[in-house]
Amino acid sequence: MSDEQELTPVQAAEILRIAPSLVMHWMDVGDLPYRDIGTRRCTTMQTVLALKATLDERQNALEALAEETEDLMRNYEL
Repeated sequence: MSDEQELTPVQAAEILRIAPSLVMHWMDVGDLPYRDIGTRRCTTMQTVLALKATLDERQNALEALAEETEDLMRNYEL
């Protein structure tokens, strides 16, 4: 697959493991750039993979924070 390959919202949602409606929302609010091709919206693989990397980083940070919080609660009996 090429970085410049065009993806539909459904294809992007499959890669991101989210609902297509959320992909459409992100397109509507400008968080996910797209272009109209005929009557459908498309974004590039490169854009989707960059967004996936950002989402993965956020998820990892949240998991680390949750783990640290659990450790503090155990160690300090909070």
